[in-house]
Amino acid sequence: MALQASLPLSTACLAFVCVLSAASTGRAAEPASPARALFKEGRDLVAQGDYAAACPKFEQSLALEAGVGTQFNLADCWEHIGRTASAQALFVGAAASAKAAGQPEREEVLRDRAAALEPRIAHLVIEVADTDPKLVVKRGDLPLDSDAFGKAKAIDPGSYEIVAKAPGKKPWRKTIEVAAGASVVTVEVPRLEPQVDAESQLESAKKPPEPAKEAEKIVVAPPIVHANKPMNWTAIGFGGIGVGGLVVGSVMALKYGSANSDAKNICPTSRGCTSAQVSDHDQKVDDARSARTWAYLGFGVGAAGLGAAAALLFLPQSTNTETSWVASPVVAGTGAFGASVSRRF
Repeated sequence: MALQASLPLSTACLAFVCVLSAASTGRAAEPASPARALFKEGRDLVAQGDYAAACPKFEQSLALEAGVGTQFNLADCWEHIGRTASAQALFVGAAASAKAAGQPEREEVLRDRAAALEPRIAHLVIEVADTDPKLVVKRGDLPLDSDAFGKAKAIDPGSYEIVAKAPGKKPWRKTIEVAAGASVVTVEVPRLEPQVDAESQLESAKKPPEPAKEAEKIVVAPPIVHANKPMNWTAIGFGGIGVGGLVVGSVMALKYGSANSDAKNICPTSRGCTSAQVSDHDQKVDDARSARTWAYLGFGVGAAGLGAAAALLFLPQSTNTETSWVASPVVAGTGAFGASVSRRF
């Protein structure tokens, strides 16, 4: 019996089963082989609507004797019990067998059945963070190739346990539920933690601490006691002058910036300025110059004072009473002040 490509899918599938039944009837006179007997039992259970009991019969028959008809019936049975991914894969495999046998009509029916299942198939993605080359990841009892990590794989609905193991590391496991329908379930396998042997820990806890060897004893040196040095009031004084100079310089620098800005804002165009604006502008300029001068002086005094204090504090002092450092303040006639550091021999 030949199939026509123009037949509807349901009619074509029925014709497919009829071909198989007719082939079996033609050999009714022959004694049934175990594979054919199992196939017949499966067909009888399908006729009763008991697909759950029929599928194992087809599986056993296919294991004993491969055939396109048995593949088709098993794939159809798996589809009815919800194993859509397995059914699609078997439909595709049966189509390849039909093509190899020169049966294009059967091949077309099988490929149509496989394509019709695509919207109902769930997919699983397993992401693996651990790069250990000895890592083994299993889905149930099925080891997964590392090339499959991160890729979506068709899977039947149901419960699965994902297990990751590696030598010297704690195993990791997680149970997932894959619902029926077109969905994508992603599982992330983390980096495995190092495995600590419980027996080794127990043995280490039982062992008494080893006595320290003579060579390993720690010798604590007695603390070094420094004699109290007399406070250098001269250095403290110059340090105060230095800090004061820096403060004065900073204040005057701010005053300079403010006065200079005010001067620029008085009649900024320099056209049509009144005499009062010109006088006010000149006054602000004088204030800015004066503040700038004091800022320079303040910073100079601050630097000199701090330098003198540092010299008195940190430079080595001679024990010779005839040689010593001398630091004295200096006040200029303009009102500026500073410091003078010298050494007397």
